[in-house]
Amino acid sequence: MLIAGFNLAREDYRRARRQGLLAAGAVAVLSLLLVGQIAVWAAGRREGRGVTERLDRMEGEFRRHQDEVRAVQAGVPGEALKQYEARVGVYNQILEASAFSWTGLLVELERSMPPFVSLSEIHPDLATGQVKLRGVARSFDDLGVFLRGLEERIAFRNVYLLRQADRKAATGGQEGLEFAVNLVYEGRKR
Repeated sequence: MLIAGFNLAREDYRRARRQGLLAAGAVAVLSLLLVGQIAVWAAGRREGRGVTERLDRMEGEFRRHQDEVRAVQAGVPGEALKQYEARVGVYNQILEASAFSWTGLLVELERSMPPFVSLSEIHPDLATGQVKLRGVARSFDDLGVFLRGLEERIAFRNVYLLRQADRKAATGGQEGLEFAVNLVYEGRKR
């Protein structure tokens, strides 16, 4: 029996079948992607719960350790605690002193020093980087050259002349200008 107008080899039938197969394939791929996305979401949620549980356990342990530390601190006499704090302060001073670069400070001072200026005292404060200098200059011009040289060095900042006074020559000594300078040494951490 032959049906008129129905041909399996016709172009419209083949195109419709191809589009149906493509649509079915797209639905299958999208379904697989959806299932995969749901699986990833579920795994992430499980992992998030696990992380939350571990974090809660760690916070509990941390609180327990803090309570233990407070209990131990309560049992330590105040005088012993003060002795340990003093020791820690001394150790910190030693560490700060070891971080201070005497060589760097002296090299920077030498680079700033004009010929007729000499330093008699150098007092650094290791914690703040403040340095107090005392010395003698032949003249006020030499002192000015020294101060400008200090200001031009990037290792120094806040250079201030604190005092200056004429120095009378003692027997066998030199006349000159005594001075005191304060500055901050930036290169103290090496």
